[in-house]
Amino acid sequence: MAAQNPPLALEPLRRGTVEYEELRKRFFNARVPPTEPAEIVHPTTTADVAAAVKRAKSLGWKVGVRSGGHSFTCSSLIQNGMLIDASRLNRTIEYDPKTRILSFGPATLARDLAEWSDKLKRFFPFGHFPSVAVGGFALAGGQGWFMRGWGCTSDSWITKLEVVMADGQAINASKDENEDVFWAARGGGHGFFGVVTKIYGNTIPARTIFDMARVFDVSQPGSYEKVLGWALAANNRTPKYGVDTAVATFYADKEAADAGREARDKRLFMSMDSIVYADSMAEAETLLSEFRNLPEELQPLEMAHVGPKETTWDEIFHYQEKVNPSGNGERYQCDSILNDPEIPREKLMEAIKPALCSLPNFRSVGVVFIAEYYPDERDQALSLPQQYYISTMTCWTDPAEDGRMRKWMYDAYSRAESVACGQYIADFDATHRITKVMSDSALRKWLRIRAKWDPREIFPGYKSFASILQDDAKL
Repeated sequence: MAAQNPPLALEPLRRGTVEYEELRKRFFNARVPPTEPAEIVHPTTTADVAAAVKRAKSLGWKVGVRSGGHSFTCSSLIQNGMLIDASRLNRTIEYDPKTRILSFGPATLARDLAEWSDKLKRFFPFGHFPSVAVGGFALAGGQGWFMRGWGCTSDSWITKLEVVMADGQAINASKDENEDVFWAARGGGHGFFGVVTKIYGNTIPARTIFDMARVFDVSQPGSYEKVLGWALAANNRTPKYGVDTAVATFYADKEAADAGREARDKRLFMSMDSIVYADSMAEAETLLSEFRNLPEELQPLEMAHVGPKETTWDEIFHYQEKVNPSGNGERYQCDSILNDPEIPREKLMEAIKPALCSLPNFRSVGVVFIAEYYPDERDQALSLPQQYYISTMTCWTDPAEDGRMRKWMYDAYSRAESVACGQYIADFDATHRITKVMSDSALRKWLRIRAKWDPREIFPGYKSFASILQDDAKL
């Protein structure tokens, strides 16, 4: 007979120790709630994870899972439950040259995969920020590099997942084995009902990275609409494979040192940055031809123009970390919409204008990431169209500002919601705005699969998604 409370091979951390508190707060966001799990375990192997889940089940605890700690809501923390911290789990990157399949643990970072890509001259579409781990990224669907042409990382790139389920058993999930779990994992976000312990994915030959950036002053009335409208229209005429474009808004003094205050220089800038994956500069210039020719009416608004030029993942990641620093008390919040593609562009730009142009302080950034991805819910739980991912990230350091920043975000995105089809699941906050993260039909299917594999609700994250459905017959 099994022990009632099975021990762990690795000693868990419990409340009252410095190590526990340090690991509890291991998030990119310093705005960590006071939620205290009963234990924090940090497994190194799949067997360790299986033992941890069995222990939690025997004790009647709920389980939260954290890979990179980039969830702004810190939803993996469960009061009096168990936190499985995957930062040490299966931390090797393996490559099979025959199948060209890459495999790695869930806490493998985008930076790790970029270094691997440079070394072996192969490519797998990792996240846009260097310290984003692939576990949470893949469960959200993965808005990886160059998804306009290749789709989200969860789509055709991920071939298999190793998952420890709620009964403590490790299974493989793919299109050929435990297909329902594979379907539900890709797009299930933090509501997923298992622990992903290993990820397998396709790779392609690596290419050279090129970058082109333009910066405009959009402070004057009408200039925001002119620049953003041009960028979106030019993108429609740009080849889909190998070009990533994002538009960002920020105040002129964004890089000043004293984080948290309101902007002193109220000039609003808009940048348009295109990253190209190509074999040569000539090819990159061809792919960027629509963005290289600036209309005459926009030329007086342009403040800077760089490239196209050859770059590296290190340079791109260094810039990302400069724009979004952490480790010095930075408190973050992020909200987003996925636009309804049927809404006319003019109406879209008007509805999202406060979220992009009325930023609450000088460290905030608004973003329109041109995704142009339309998933098929027959293939995966990820099911909402992603033409544009529109988001705002606010940053401050004074806890006294929490209420003001939260209200600003709620107001801006309540307005933006009028042109949305839903939200990217990675940004979902059950304490903030409740909005769609899947189509209704996909969510009902997802809930049925969850009930089958986790009937005792060991993984409670699904409850916030279930509340999205308005009718009583959720299953």
